[in-house]
Amino acid sequence: MDKEFKIAIFLVGFLLLISALLLEFLAEIHFLSIPFLLGFLPFSVYLTPYILLSTEQGSLTLQKFIFSAPWKKFLFPLFLLSIYSIFSMLSSTFNHTLFIKLGLWLILPTLLFSTNIISSELTWSCATNDDSEDKCSLRDWVGVLLLWLPIEFGALSGFDISFKQGLSIPALPFAAVIQGLYLFRILRNLPQIGYSFLWNFKDLRIAFLTLFLLAFSLIPLGTQMEFIQFSFTPPSLGETIKLILGIYFLVAIPEELLFRGLIQNLLFKSFNGRIPWFLILSIASFIFGLSHWNNFSPTDLRYVLLASLAGLGYGFVYFKTGKTTVSALVHCGVNFFWAVCFPGTQG
Repeated sequence: MDKEFKIAIFLVGFLLLISALLLEFLAEIHFLSIPFLLGFLPFSVYLTPYILLSTEQGSLTLQKFIFSAPWKKFLFPLFLLSIYSIFSMLSSTFNHTLFIKLGLWLILPTLLFSTNIISSELTWSCATNDDSEDKCSLRDWVGVLLLWLPIEFGALSGFDISFKQGLSIPALPFAAVIQGLYLFRILRNLPQIGYSFLWNFKDLRIAFLTLFLLAFSLIPLGTQMEFIQFSFTPPSLGETIKLILGIYFLVAIPEELLFRGLIQNLLFKSFNGRIPWFLILSIASFIFGLSHWNNFSPTDLRYVLLASLAGLGYGFVYFKTGKTTVSALVHCGVNFFWAVCFPGTQG
């Protein structure tokens, strides 16, 4: 067992412990009670691959298993679907329509990367050598759309982990990260996704400097545009921990994996130095900004602009560190201060 895998196991255990304490003291859901088990068990099952697939050892172990026979490639998505089925039935929240949608969302992209429905030979050459893993194909972009669009348009809404009536947490962000890693890291073996929790001082320095730069640019701009208005109410320690962990693992990491680890990564591979790196980063950031068009009703273009500018910062951190988990730190910081200091403009 290597150092990276040991750290990942420790992180899983730490997050489970913190989550159990938050349930006990904030939600008054007591350890080993029925509501606790109905929610905590599926949460644990989703959290484990969410973290362990960040390691080389975890990824290689799963790859060795699924590539030993073609049919085994479908076992992992079917396992994720079965977890929803079992625990939603136990909590009386099972939805037949959602079950079908989840099944299609999990199986169709797996089929795409397991067969030649769309040939991986339809590529944009992006490597300076013959390494096919570093070539961007039409199949990659179709895979990104199959992963992203059902989430973007709310087709999978209601996919939650339920503890009791009126209390649930979204399961979709966990499933989206796991599905994205399974498709592109395990089946596709796409380089430079950057999903790793092994950080160094340089990574953190770049992240915090970028966070400060974004704060000193976006806050004045958002205030000048009359989009945000300062209104600070200090949260309790428990609420702060819940907010930070929730933003980082349920919002920042899923979005950074998609928009930086996949979209920005594939854009760089598509253009392969034919246009300046900053222009590619800007394109990825603009796509990120546009993804926020439906966060307000009616659409507020000020929000799209600010999200695009924030995306430039996130994309720069990913570009410099090569790690989506580090750009997610900046993303988390921006969202946290927004939620605490500007609560009237939540999108």
